[in-house]
Amino acid sequence: MTRAIPPKEQGAALINVLVLVGGLAALSTTLFDRLRLARHLDATRTAVATARGAGLAGETMLLARLPLKMLPAQAFALPTPAGPVRVSLRPGGNCLNLNAVVTGPAGQTVTRPLGVEQLARLLIHLDVPADDAARIAAATADWIDVDQQPGVGGIGGGAEDPAYARAATPYRTAGTLMAEVSEWRAVAGVTPAIFARAAPHLCALPVAELSRPNLNSLGPEAAPVIAAIGAVPLATARDAIAARPPGGWSDAAAFWAQPLLAGRPIAADALRQPDVRDRFVAYRMAATTDGTSLVQTGLIDAARRPARLVVRRYGDEN
Repeated sequence: MTRAIPPKEQGAALINVLVLVGGLAALSTTLFDRLRLARHLDATRTAVATARGAGLAGETMLLARLPLKMLPAQAFALPTPAGPVRVSLRPGGNCLNLNAVVTGPAGQTVTRPLGVEQLARLLIHLDVPADDAARIAAATADWIDVDQQPGVGGIGGGAEDPAYARAATPYRTAGTLMAEVSEWRAVAGVTPAIFARAAPHLCALPVAELSRPNLNSLGPEAAPVIAAIGAVPLATARDAIAARPPGGWSDAAAFWAQPLLAGRPIAADALRQPDVRDRFVAYRMAATTDGTSLVQTGLIDAARRPARLVVRRYGDEN
């Protein structure tokens, strides 16, 4: 038998019911919000996976097209099975290779004096004081080489582990090739101002080889690189680049033989450095799926047969 609720208790019962209804309503709202978020995240994951698949397919199609006699000046589309991707290409080797300051196989690298000299000359052309430029170049070699002797080879300067151990946050040299130009910021003497000035002319190619810029794709902005390689004035390097014939240079010898450069005392290794094709090609690939965009950048070794991907990044370069 159910007991009748006394009139004085009926208000309390109503309040309990309202509290219960309010709690269930709040719980339902939270659950629906979580369900909506879960569906959104799942759709985003699917779109990203599809865009990544399009990028990887575009990468394969791009490798099959290389090498090209001339890189296209404009971006172009590749129709992949996962959707179209937008691709832009640019020379990846028209820069001074930071890893050229050493020579030798991985794990056995030693300082390369010519590479250190060229890096120091580049910095001087960018208005870095000569003494600072020499110290930074030597420290770059010490950062990459495997020994712990600062400035090996009579180069002077340099900085090995003890120099970095005295920092507020101690760290050590890498003892291996740089993977990205951004790593150079950790080298002794490289200030934010120097990095900002030099970074556009530097690269960290995956080889301990002297830079091989393509004489037929160089622009006037690359004059500091040519000036550093050939040990010529910056204005001379800029004029030499501008003197490129309509059909391009047939070989590096023709470039060095032009009146602006002929007769200058240029090191034999430096004479052989420039090329007339792009060995390394940098790419940027963008795929968009259901409103979700994914950018992929990287570096391709186009001198290999077939061309080989050597660097892949997700997102734009820093």
